[in-house]
Amino acid sequence: MKTQSKIFASLIWSFFAILASGCETIWYNEFVIVNSTDHDIVITAFDVNGVSFDKINYLEQIVINAQSKYSVMKTYGYHAEEPGVFISEEVDSVVIDFDNVMRITQVCNQILGSQCDFDSNIMNYNNSYDIVKTGKSSGRDEFRYTYTITEEDYNNASIIEGK
Repeated sequence: MKTQSKIFASLIWSFFAILASGCETIWYNEFVIVNSTDHDIVITAFDVNGVSFDKINYLEQIVINAQSKYSVMKTYGYHAEEPGVFISEEVDSVVIDFDNVMRITQVCNQILGSQCDFDSNIMNYNNSYDIVKTGKSSGRDEFRYTYTITEEDYNNASIIEGK
């Protein structure tokens, strides 16, 4: 009887070991855009260099009130979401409008805007964002990526034609 109990216990432990090793881990990173200006901002993201060269694909629009922020948590690991603040990693062009009067336009001639390395590239979260480790989950480091839009950005923006 003792032998059967040992075999049964061994099988139970083996089952749990297999079950545990088959579980996929997930962790989260937070992506934040801070609007430190006194102006309402609309950020419009496009896929210009994607598969359909004959049309521009509007992907997303983010609205951030003055002195406010936008934040999104993204899943990594099992069932991972595309990284970055935008819904799609295929964003290659961004228009940032201040009160529908002033505009910053960022254009990347790559398939992914995150591949361009120009100053203050809102699409490049690895190089243009402040990165802070926020914790650990499932044995993985978690981070907060923060991009700040400043009054200086507003002052350097161009006037929208016809405004």
